[in-house]
Amino acid sequence: MHPTPARILRRRVAQLDAAPELTTDTDAGLRHFTAVMTGWTEPEMTALAGGPAVLAPSELAEADGMADGCLLLGRLARDEESLVRGPLDRTRQHWIGTSPHELVPHRWLTPDRERFTAPGGDPGPPRTKPFHLGLYTSTARRDGPGMWRMYLDLGSSLHPRPWRTWQLPVTDPAADVLEIGGAADWAAFVGRYPLVRGDDVYPDWAKTARDVAGVHMTLRAIVAAQGFRIPVADGLAAAPFWDIESALWLRWCFSAPRLEEVTPPPVRP
Repeated sequence: MHPTPARILRRRVAQLDAAPELTTDTDAGLRHFTAVMTGWTEPEMTALAGGPAVLAPSELAEADGMADGCLLLGRLARDEESLVRGPLDRTRQHWIGTSPHELVPHRWLTPDRERFTAPGGDPGPPRTKPFHLGLYTSTARRDGPGMWRMYLDLGSSLHPRPWRTWQLPVTDPAADVLEIGGAADWAAFVGRYPLVRGDDVYPDWAKTARDVAGVHMTLRAIVAAQGFRIPVADGLAAAPFWDIESALWLRWCFSAPRLEEVTPPPVRP
């Protein structure tokens, strides 16, 4: 018999809370969160649930409540509530340019408005976290890097160095941001902006961009919703896999970028 969504979430929260000493340090806690949640992949969820993992509408409040019971999130919220629950801190947004890879040859190391692709301009495949449009930022800690840098520090050949970390001040006063604070928020978002493809319902990012400039995925939402399909009016919402706190910008809303750091290639022995 395969575990219920509640049992899956209890296992997830237990992994996040498995190293109590990490909850005493914000940087270590965020890195632990990153390492744990990047392991909750689609194959892992499918194997664990014995097929697609579905979170029923009646289970959304329980899922969000279980995220609220996560000790690690509670500790992180003391110092970085905007990462855990929102709202987005517009003054601490970082974007990191990574070097081109043979599979992604057209990357850029400097944020460039001319290269920004708004939704609707590029008919890429529907996704819950699209990489063919917009621009992603993560919130820098007050005394350290953001979670996108922590993800890169885990190591991936898809993101060769050098890396360039830029501060992107969000200065457009009309730049409304939609906060995704939990599983219920994710279901409401997809239900409001549905894009139906077969049996799956994805966010329609072009329609979303008509109403808001960006979408902020919080840590609470990642704990509660990652990997779960949720019934909405038009079908089953495709499972989100965001891993880390981040914002997807659907419009260019920034003043002049400021280079914060250059991470050089590793020194070969």
